[in-house]
Amino acid sequence: MLSKKVEAILNAQVEKEGYSSNLYLSMASWAETKGYSGIAAWLYAQADEEKMHMLKLASYINERGGHAIIPAFKQP
Repeated sequence: MLSKKVEAILNAQVEKEGYSSNLYLSMASWAETKGYSGIAAWLYAQADEEKMHMLKLASYINERGGHAIIPAFKQP
């Protein structure tokens, strides 16, 4: 069982990972439209990696009796 303090800290990290994923996705889209396909591919991969971090944290929280909160993210 997670303490409420640890759960809150982990949920804050969920938000950071999700925002980072959206930020990389935004940069990837920009790079792709400017013809920078190589960097766009790398940025898309980074977006996926950050999303996986978020999902792993969410699963960790829920599996230990907490409640993972997936917030709305600010537009990068």
